[in-house]
Amino acid sequence: MAPRLGLFLIWAGVPVFLQLHPVNGGLLLSGPPCAFPFTYRRKIYYKCTSVNSEREWCSLDEDYVGRWKICRKGDRPKCHFPFIYRDKRYFHCTTEGSAFGLAWCSLTEYFERDFAWQYCDQY
Repeated sequence: MAPRLGLFLIWAGVPVFLQLHPVNGGLLLSGPPCAFPFTYRRKIYYKCTSVNSEREWCSLDEDYVGRWKICRKGDRPKCHFPFIYRDKRYFHCTTEGSAFGLAWCSLTEYFERDFAWQYCDQY
């Protein structure tokens, strides 16, 4: 529980105590998840973007309507399983086709249509 902050003011000779809502950094960082994929200005985004911003952000709606948030480490799109890559269906991350031998996954059902992918953490 975050500490409460209070202010004691004397206004017009009457003592007033204002109690402010608790400040909790976790509440400021939490909130609804990113809506992946989302459309912004007629373009589809499968991950957080820095378009028109100095920091990466994501939409909170599938079609951007002004609700957004700054992305954090945990704001990653989910892998789409199964996905199809080179006419083969994958049910988990793969190293097939990876230039560095790192496991990856598609963010859509058809990798070769959308080319949306990300590296996998641990699989």
